[in-house]
Amino acid sequence: MTLVVLHDVHKHFAAHEVLRGASLQIDPGEKLGLVGPNGAGKTTLLRLIEGQDTSDGGEVALRRGCRLGSVAQRPEFPPGTSVRAWVEGGLSELLDALAAHHRVSEALAHPAAGDDAAAQARLLAEQAELGQLIEVLGGWHFAHRVAQVLAGVGLPDELWERDASTLSGGEKSRVALARALAGGHELLLLDEPTNHLDLAGIEWIESYLRELKGAVLVVSHDRRLLDRAVDSIVELEHGKLNRYPGGYTKYVALREERWLAEQRAYDEQQEFIRKEQEFIRRNMGSQRTAEARGRRTRLERLERLPAPQHDVRAPNLKLPPAGAGGELVLEADAVAGGYDGSRLFEGVSLRVDKGDRVGIVGRNGAGKSTLLRILAGRDAPLAGKVRLGHKAVCGYYDQESAGLLESGTPMTELRRDHPLMTDLAARSWLGRFLFRGDAVERPIAALSGGERARLCLAKLVLAKPTWLALDEPTNHLDLPGRTALEEALSEFEGALVFVSHDRAFLDGLATHIVEVGVDDAATGRAVGTRGARSFPGNYSAWRERAVQERSEAQAARREARRDAAPTAARVAEPATPRKSRNPRLLAKLEARIIALEDERQRLHDDCAKEEIYRDPARLKEIGRRIAALETELIAAYAEWEDFAERM
Repeated sequence: MTLVVLHDVHKHFAAHEVLRGASLQIDPGEKLGLVGPNGAGKTTLLRLIEGQDTSDGGEVALRRGCRLGSVAQRPEFPPGTSVRAWVEGGLSELLDALAAHHRVSEALAHPAAGDDAAAQARLLAEQAELGQLIEVLGGWHFAHRVAQVLAGVGLPDELWERDASTLSGGEKSRVALARALAGGHELLLLDEPTNHLDLAGIEWIESYLRELKGAVLVVSHDRRLLDRAVDSIVELEHGKLNRYPGGYTKYVALREERWLAEQRAYDEQQEFIRKEQEFIRRNMGSQRTAEARGRRTRLERLERLPAPQHDVRAPNLKLPPAGAGGELVLEADAVAGGYDGSRLFEGVSLRVDKGDRVGIVGRNGAGKSTLLRILAGRDAPLAGKVRLGHKAVCGYYDQESAGLLESGTPMTELRRDHPLMTDLAARSWLGRFLFRGDAVERPIAALSGGERARLCLAKLVLAKPTWLALDEPTNHLDLPGRTALEEALSEFEGALVFVSHDRAFLDGLATHIVEVGVDDAATGRAVGTRGARSFPGNYSAWRERAVQERSEAQAARREARRDAAPTAARVAEPATPRKSRNPRLLAKLEARIIALEDERQRLHDDCAKEEIYRDPARLKEIGRRIAALETELIAAYAEWEDFAERM
């Protein structure tokens, strides 16, 4: 049964019409990615579905009883509520169902005196219904799922019992995300869920969404996630919704095909109209006047095709030539960085030559931005030194747009660095970055995050640096803007050193990857003072090699522990942990779970048979057996999860 229907929805903000007859249907289990330019109304659409806002026309219908989940933009936590408790609080329906199932199972296992066959049958039916609900809500072991989600979004276990209200802004956002992901919702609305996640967290949530049973509508600027985690792309543009099958890459191709087809049909109709008008003009008042009048009538009744609207709002970036400099751009020697006397990393050595593209990656808090600022000369290292090459000039992009004067405008900001620039040249340059008309005089304090990012890029590329240091340059840019920036930077002749969480951006540009905050290969946890290491290739090549190295290191450590253990100790080792590494045992356990579930279903089916329903003794015995099966299954599910983790 359909979860959500939007039909001919309209929405205005003052004189601006954001939605102009938008229609969409979301069915159970569908994974949809919502894309569109910044300001197109994507967040507004989510708010309408959630019921936080109302439309000015049309219909927004949510199926009655639909379990809807979303992430609060500014989550607030009651004082004294731990992180784990807050996330578990999103599972209230599941917890209630588990408690009710336990009570019913107890009543079946220990029937009260005087219970008749009808009472037993009602309990059995209620137990079966509760069991189905628990499965729909995400299963029997909510504590395991909560732990899995908290770890997946990058919240270490030492934070799980902390008061949630004492966390940083980014940590609070991740807690709110974890609550939504763990909730077992039928429909999950996510607005930029990767914003506060590192690369490991982004990859985890991509996999989690793909396996989620419920439907998902996600707004994201992560092209890789939109390729791997969704079934269809819904485009919001010019107030309308268009749906395309497949991921983002297929959507781009299909969208271009659609525009070309619409443009071809429009051009053909315009040519037909031109020829008909010319015939009417030449023949009106001649011997073919009747024919001309007939054609004019048909032309008046012709349904005119609208001119196709192509996306012209992507920045038209073309970087000026890089400044002249030597082959060596910079060289870092045993650099250490951090703040407040605490070192985030040390011993970082790196050489960057002309034309190199170096992507800096690592966990949140590892020191990626700190290292970039040190290389760019914005911060001094705590130890070591950075030597710049001959005539090396850095163009530095700050993701926080800290260099902008809030009291200025895009025009005054450009003039601040280039006072001799004419009005015409300044307006033309800003127009490439979508500042057109009165937008060049808008106060910077009123600009959105995407507009501020575009203004910083407009200033940066005019300076003709020999190399660029970019800190999350794709943040706040919409998908066309990210693609345009990637294409422009690929043609830049100088060196690039950049921090990014955009995997497609890293893959498209990087020729080297520097990993900051190197982990212990076996455990994945940082040990000692962290450093950095360099890998040739792009993000995918680094990821493949890093995963292989960690896997090999884990295997070597396990082998070393086995070799170091005394023979007698190995003989006396308990059987269960040793067997848990045996995939055959896992297969046997899965077969046992299937057999238990089949028996439970068979007994439920038997209860509907008249010969059993009319036999109170047999019905009571079946109830006891079903209760025992439920207990066995709970233990088997827990054992399976433990084995799967060990495997």
